Amino acid sequence: MSLTHKIVLLFAFLLGSQGLYAQYDLNVYDGGQLQLNSYNDLKFGKSEERQISVQFRRNYGIKAPAKWKITVRLLDDYRAENHSVPAENSAISLNRQSGNFNQLAFSSIGRNLPLSKFQESTIVESTTALPEGNYYTLSFDLTIRGGVEVLTIPNGIYRSTYEFSLYDTSSGRDVLLARKTSAPGVARFQINYVGNHGDQLAELRNGANEFIFNFDSPEDIAKGKKITINNALYIRSYQGHQILVKTADHLLYNTTLTNSIPVSVLKLKATLNRIEGGNAAAVTLFGPIALSAQEQALASFPGWSQSMSYNLELSIPPNTRELQQANGRYETYLYFIIVPN
Repeated sequence: MSLTHKIVLLFAFLLGSQGLYAQYDLNVYDGGQLQLNSYNDLKFGKSEERQISVQFRRNYGIKAPAKWKITVRLLDDYRAENHSVPAENSAISLNRQSGNFNQLAFSSIGRNLPLSKFQESTIVESTTALPEGNYYTLSFDLTIRGGVEVLTIPNGIYRSTYEFSLYDTSSGRDVLLARKTSAPGVARFQINYVGNHGDQLAELRNGANEFIFNFDSPEDIAKGKKITINNALYIRSYQGHQILVKTADHLLYNTTLTNSIPVSVLKLKATLNRIEGGNAAAVTLFGPIALSAQEQALASFPGWSQSMSYNLELSIPPNTRELQQANGRYETYLYFIIVPN
């Protein structure tokens, strides 16, 4: 379980007929459900073999387009109740093809295809006649990328829907020949991580969802800045745990994207504010730590407690060289992640 914490520094219209669609077959078959069961699965991502297959042909006697292609996209983000994972957090990769290989002799078949709800990825692009009579089948593995998007949401089955399209590209533009969507929710994965079970909670309080550093003069840079918020991070966990912290990126960019500052200029320190139902002496604190896009331990507790809260201190040391030429507003997000011991 985790929490987002923000730090601030200073239509296309498609025309076609049912008769045309009947000249081509485009079928979709789903496979297994991807399971994310461990912290490493959530951190690094995982794949499900042959999670989706597309099968296609033209019917006998139908003239083949000189050039054609098949594309794929998702109709929506992956959703479970009020939580979602962006469609762009996934990809499909070719696992197996079956049929007469000579039928696709002059074809380019996509191997690793990013998925999106905004644009289509090309599965096959060909100048070979579309297979006639017998079906040709391509099977793909589904990969869900690990990271913040799946670390910060609860257990559940997250679902989306595939859309496959067959186009005649002979004229230099895409003319739709057939389109097939999978059954709703076929594009899917399940998070079933033990760290997400129970009554755990991470919550920012007392205005700690936003730290604002204002550097108005060279003297401010020379002196550095420090912001401390008491009772800033509230933790409730049903078992021993670590609190990890990471930033969204290695760099903070200004609003015009013309300059950047390493996130490592920010130092984070936590101190115990209060603990209920546990031994304060058992709490281990790390830091101050230089922030990074890589996870770092902020605090650790070996047993059970009813709840605990931490004071958070963010600071920028005096005479930080990276700020000398900085101008404008810089932002990043900070993620707190609870990991069971």
